[in-house]
Amino acid sequence: MKKVLYIIIGLVLFTGCDDDFAEINTNPDIGVPPPETFFTYVQKEMVTYKNGGEWYHENHQKMTWAQYLVQGKANDSDINTILPGSKYSSFYVKILNHLTEMRLQISELSDEEQKFYQKMVAASDVMQAFFALRVTDQYGDIPYSEAAIGRREGKLDPNYDKQEAVLNQLLDELDAAIAKMDENIDSNYDFSSNDIVYQGDVTKWIKCANAVKLRIATRLLSQNESKASEIINSVVSDGRLFESEDDQFTFDLGGTYRGAPGAGFEWKGVMWAAEPMVEFMKTTADPRLRIFYEPNGYTQETIDAFADPSEISPAVDIDNDNEVLYTTADGEDILGYRFIGLPAYRNNPNIGVPDYYLYADQPNTVGSNATMLSKYNRRLLQECNFRYGGLPQPEGNYVDVMISYSEVCLMMSEFILKGYISGDASDWYRKGMESSLRTYNMLGEKQDLIMRVANKEYPYLPISEDEITNYLDNSSLALNGTDDLEKVYIQQFLNFYRLPEEGWILSMRTGYPQYGSSLLARSATDDPEIPFPRRIPSPEPGDLNVAKWLQANEDQGFTSPRDETPSVLNSQRLWWDQNNPTIGSGGN
Repeated sequence: MKKVLYIIIGLVLFTGCDDDFAEINTNPDIGVPPPETFFTYVQKEMVTYKNGGEWYHENHQKMTWAQYLVQGKANDSDINTILPGSKYSSFYVKILNHLTEMRLQISELSDEEQKFYQKMVAASDVMQAFFALRVTDQYGDIPYSEAAIGRREGKLDPNYDKQEAVLNQLLDELDAAIAKMDENIDSNYDFSSNDIVYQGDVTKWIKCANAVKLRIATRLLSQNESKASEIINSVVSDGRLFESEDDQFTFDLGGTYRGAPGAGFEWKGVMWAAEPMVEFMKTTADPRLRIFYEPNGYTQETIDAFADPSEISPAVDIDNDNEVLYTTADGEDILGYRFIGLPAYRNNPNIGVPDYYLYADQPNTVGSNATMLSKYNRRLLQECNFRYGGLPQPEGNYVDVMISYSEVCLMMSEFILKGYISGDASDWYRKGMESSLRTYNMLGEKQDLIMRVANKEYPYLPISEDEITNYLDNSSLALNGTDDLEKVYIQQFLNFYRLPEEGWILSMRTGYPQYGSSLLARSATDDPEIPFPRRIPSPEPGDLNVAKWLQANEDQGFTSPRDETPSVLNSQRLWWDQNNPTIGSGGN
């Protein structure tokens, strides 16, 4: 790992801060480090971007749009406006630019030396496809096939490829990468010290490539079902799928903070746990509840501080919502009313009742002013070193699981239920649920999810084997012929809590969680419901390429490429999203 860090530090000198597309594709004579160091640098940048712009800009928004969290007092502010974020520029400046330079350097070597690096280059193709999918998911038509050739060929006005063409090219690149990694080569470069994710394990990179292919298939289900089915069956036929948490696309690079110094996750407003999520997780005894959200300050000491129990707000239902959710290491029973979510519906009648909900966040306070509403677990989502009003500096560091074993299992269950492949949907479903619990438990342990509420320190409580068994055996969650597909979607949605961009994509492509569901229901935000963006406008390029940018927007049916009005971003959809249901309709 020391060698990896030295490589990263050295590469910082190579990368400037100018995000202009034309600038990064010129000056081919600049001095560069050896090609293999670019591989490490790109992995580092994938995490740096995710821990910065993605959480500060994009995931804050999608956490509320998907209703993992509620902003302000029941979404009382402009939750459907956008701040575009930096994903687009990060892809071209940090990812594609450097991978292209790596490949160009290797292409100038002898045939024998190119073969020597072949498997590392193929692994880099998987990384690129993974990130490119996330870009086109959000922006639609993008420069791709010509995007990085300006550095050597002077092409500063790349064409915008149709989204369908981008997805097809990604599939071709993934297939080619698998073939290259499969090839029997006498002498291979050992890139284990350059590879933060899989330490040069080519078999795991092939499994990851297949996982990305399955993600792409989910985007095609409503637009080109036969193509999606072909992809799914090709992956199943290949057989190299994630088999355990050890195969996950995981970045463990250290670091304790998501966002630039001073950048708060709550930049648009205070964020609270969403009531539908909290209530569903309480009902199903989901042990991830204490990982996703924080308990409130209504300990027995706080309850006893009230002279008359009737003075306690009905929001804290101590008489009925008092089942034991879990017991802490020191023997304290955490009861149901310790987790209270805020309604996502602005017109909920209790929102306007004085003191029904208290919006203070005071970890050191006991009694009538104790924190009432549950917040997101700050050490899970943003500040791994958050000190909760005086806790000692924690030991944990961020770990990013970008594609999980659970995601693959639950996709397989979905595909079986839809008839694309044969198999045991229930078995894949149970494996997906179990793996999600184990993965979030790993995050809880590695990120040291200690917290303070009601002036009491709560160390992280690992998920026990009994909790896992009880959850898997919960009859209300079982696939029994009733609402089976919805149950799979709900588990996908829960698993995507730390990947809210994927959770929002799930809501767009499936219509779940569904309004009025007897399981996990989506709530209306207003009456009439407000529109939420289903895409982000692609950034306007410099003068050299503005004409092609305008044409790409026109070709996609976007009436004004600079329009960030939520209703426009909701109704004028990207190609992959055109046939998908409305949010909350449960249509697919």
